[in-house]
Amino acid sequence: MENEAFARYVKDRYEGQMNYYKVANRANQKKYKRFQWILIVLSAITPVLAALDLNVEPGSRWEFLKYSVVVISAFVAILTTGLKTFQYQELWVTYRATYEQLKPEIHYYNFGVGPYGEEGINKESLFINRVETILDKEHQGWPPAKKLQEENKKGDYIDSPPNIESNSI
Repeated sequence: MENEAFARYVKDRYEGQMNYYKVANRANQKKYKRFQWILIVLSAITPVLAALDLNVEPGSRWEFLKYSVVVISAFVAILTTGLKTFQYQELWVTYRATYEQLKPEIHYYNFGVGPYGEEGINKESLFINRVETILDKEHQGWPPAKKLQEENKKGDYIDSPPNIESNSI
């Protein structure tokens, strides 16, 4: 394999995927933790408001407590369903694991460690094979809806990893 082609692979594919998984795992971790903290707070507030509601007389200015318990309970149900549906924790863990598997490969390659140190081995081909195996293993774990979504995107990971919004819930 040409040195230039391999260098391009490392820069475009390997480093691009490393960046994607680093950004994606952080974004999903952030979303998961936000959802969880909001759920914790709302779940803790609900019984307190429900207990206060017992002492509220109809027509008093504190009657809104009755409705706030219902609204907060609905938010808890929505957030819980959102966590289950969007699987932020699972994505965070999967993307982090893939990132950690990819991370040492370049060092193994550069220092001839493990299979890269075997005599007569084409290190570049081995590197590409191992990286693509790691990526393929992660892609095989995608649910069918995610696979279809990725197939319908115009760009591919080699040219430009998907943009991850890290500041939205």
